[in-house]
Parts: sequence; structure tokens; C-alpha cells
Amino acid sequence: MAQTGNFKSPARMSSLGDGAEISAAGSVPGGKPRETVLKGVDFERRGFLHKVVGGVGAIVAATTLYPVVKYIIPPTKEIKMVNELNVGKISEVPDGGAKIFQFNEDKVIVTNVGGTLTAVSAVCTHLGCLVTWKADIKEYFCPCHGAKYKQTGEIISGPQPKPLKLYKAKIDGDNIVVSKA
Repeated sequence: MAQTGNFKSPARMSSLGDGAEISAAGSVPGGKPRETVLKGVDFERRGFLHKVVGGVGAIVAATTLYPVVKYIIPPTKEIKMVNELNVGKISEVPDGGAKIFQFNEDKVIVTNVGGTLTAVSAVCTHLGCLVTWKADIKEYFCPCHGAKYKQTGEIISGPQPKPLKLYKAKIDGDNIVVSKA
């Protein structure tokens, strides 16, 4: 393959075979042959284009993967720890009923039996399932493995190792205020 132009790189010259001689016809300013000044540098167009295309591909891959990774890894939520919190209205927990509220990092179930509020952790101490309130028998029940608790969080039966954590609940106006026991 004949090369046009004034540029003859050593890499291209070696591909031409033994019959071609390396000349200094394309010398750089200063009178030195091009091969001695640019030793080890490959100025091939194809190599340059490979690098440009690879760089553009890396940028496209990074801009595509960044939102995917941000979607997969959830953001961390900063929870402000407090000793007392207004969790809701008294109208949300009718007589004989119960409702689960968020209190700091825990879920708390508030029950109303005859106007008396009781608040305990809604997370079963066995495997972390949420307990439900059975108003007819006035007990908390864990649907995962059948754990049963009294209204005060004490163990009745089941595989759970500890009772439910007890919280204080009071009525302030028409709001339910839960605090650490």
C-alpha cells in the first residue's frame, strides 16, 4: 500500500515490508529525522479515532449508569430522634381500635380501650413482623409465627424472646402524644 503525503511513521513503514527504506523526507524542524524525535509516539488516525470513540463510549456509559445506580441504592433518611412526638389525632383511633404510627425509628401501635390509650412497639421481637390488634380478645397478634402479646406488650405465647417495648401515650387536646417510657 502506497502512502500519500509527507508523513511516514515507523509503524507503517514496517508494514510495507523489507524493500522499503525509511527516509527523513518528512523531517521535523531542526533538521532531525522524524523517527528520532517522535520515538515511541504513534500518530495513526485509526488509533486516535479508537481512543476518541472509547472516551465517548465511557462518558455515555457513565451518564447512563449513574441514574440507574442512584435508583437502586436508596437515599438515607435522617430521622430526628425526639423524646416526645405528636403522632396523630384521637379521632384516628376509635374506642376498641388501634393504629400504627411512626415514632423515631420504631413503629408504635396505639390502642384505645375505653378511652385509655396504650402504646407499644408494633414490631414483633421474634422476626420483626408488624403485630395486629385483635379487639375482640384485646391482644396483639403476630401473623408470621403466631406470637401473642397482652395489651401492655407482655408475652402470652409464641416463639418471641422478649415482650414488646412499652411507650407512654397521652391525649393532649385532640392529639395523641407518644413518648419514651
